[in-house]
Amino acid sequence: MLPTKESLTVEFKSERQRPQTDDEIVDNVVAMANTEGGTLYLGVEDDGMVTGVCDRHRNVNGLAAFIFNKTVPQLSVRVTLLSESGKPVVGIEVDSSQQIVSTSQGKTLQRRLKADGAPEVVPMFPAQFISRLSQQRSYDYSAQPAPGSTLSDLDPSARDRLRESIRTANAGSSLLAFDDEDFDRALELVVDGPGGPQPSVAGLLVIGTERALKRSVPSASAVFQVMKGTSPKVNTDPFFLPLIDMLPRIGALMEPWNPDHEVMSGLVHVNLPDFDHQAFREAAVNAFCHRDYARMGSVRFLVDDDGLTISNPGGFIEGLSENNLLTAQPRSRNPQLASILKTAGYAERTGRGVDKIYAGSLASGGAFPDYSQSTASEVVLFLRRVVPDEAFVVMIANEEARRGAPLSVWSLIVLSLLREHRRLSVAQMREFSRVESRRLVGAVESLVESGLVEACGSGVARDYMLSARVYKRDDKLPAYARQKGLDGRRENLVTEFALNNGGAATTSDVMKLLDLSYISAYRLMKRLEGEGVFRHEGSGPSSRYALV
Repeated sequence: MLPTKESLTVEFKSERQRPQTDDEIVDNVVAMANTEGGTLYLGVEDDGMVTGVCDRHRNVNGLAAFIFNKTVPQLSVRVTLLSESGKPVVGIEVDSSQQIVSTSQGKTLQRRLKADGAPEVVPMFPAQFISRLSQQRSYDYSAQPAPGSTLSDLDPSARDRLRESIRTANAGSSLLAFDDEDFDRALELVVDGPGGPQPSVAGLLVIGTERALKRSVPSASAVFQVMKGTSPKVNTDPFFLPLIDMLPRIGALMEPWNPDHEVMSGLVHVNLPDFDHQAFREAAVNAFCHRDYARMGSVRFLVDDDGLTISNPGGFIEGLSENNLLTAQPRSRNPQLASILKTAGYAERTGRGVDKIYAGSLASGGAFPDYSQSTASEVVLFLRRVVPDEAFVVMIANEEARRGAPLSVWSLIVLSLLREHRRLSVAQMREFSRVESRRLVGAVESLVESGLVEACGSGVARDYMLSARVYKRDDKLPAYARQKGLDGRRENLVTEFALNNGGAATTSDVMKLLDLSYISAYRLMKRLEGEGVFRHEGSGPSSRYALV
């Protein structure tokens, strides 16, 4: 089946009026190799209508050899002759290249999407090579000498604050005993440049002066905005600070717009902010740590009525997407910068900071972090404001106290999904969360053992729901019984409810459970009493039916 329309990875070329020239074919292949790869189809109109490829391009082996010889470095492509509606079509499948590819005539091209979503081929300029290679983890821009920098561009007071951060994160670090020169070398804040030692890009980003950042790394800026409706309450100009000061500054700007909500229940006393502090911190660190510093633009923080948006220039690096953030191996566009931030205790040492973003958002009853607005040129994270779910928060707090350890992000995902969707199979959980099955199975079985989740059915029909214990604590046993006995008879629903309600049910319970009138609920309970399932106890307000 041919694709129905063009995209960043699909290109249609017509040969109805004339064959595509050799240069046109090579240009499109090179552009795909320098972007995300894809398939070029010869013999298809822009609207997807198949009109057929010309005779000269039906020699698939010859076409592959021609492309190989006309690209630098030489590209191996897979060429297939297809038949659609009785008309021949040639598909040229191109892999994304780990190197910058040019035509043999010296043209370096890439693909991009226009405003209307249609793809186009445009030149790739030398200044864009760094972005391309760093996206593929073939080049660490942060480890390079900062252009035009000198050792005097490093701020001694910022270095002292970096030392203090390292001391706080790891008091036993050997770095703390080094003098400034050895300290800078060990962390690669200073590297060998063309004229001798000079700050690295990472060095300037972490402890450089504001003046040096503006001159040598002009992309190292941030913007903070707050909108109430359509009215701006805060709107800073782009500002420059070394990261050792930038991250605390962003936290201070955020604080007035992140109020707490108090939750108290029994021994549980929790203050829930609109945006979890840990999730916000990790998201901010990720935005600065993984952004593309070869691409102009600021890291942007926007607080509005719906939530918090954090965006940074540079799309996901190769191998990462919104679909595999939780399960892919940790990777950084700027490995040296990431290493410094980990040493200083800012970035998660395991590289799993995204886990904390998810865990922090979900533990308070919030929604899943949303990366869906990200593009090839920008990563966009949206965190929705938390509407505190007291029962969910208390459940998590009690379970973590019982275990003596925080719940895993996988367990929080399962509990959050069951809270929202009531009853799900593992396959459905995978579909909603995009988490691989083995993670979900391990988490859900652990939650079954702890009594927070119950399994329903068996085999392929097995699904899961929050347990009767959870529903009972929330005073929602009728909802539990409806979920548990979704396909059972009314009598079974009533019995199930009573089993989880101290062995008894009232007429009022049955009315709520089955959405019945008083007389219908009364008649049902009298019939079950006559059948010996229940016995009537008490009278008036204390009247109830106990299981026999």
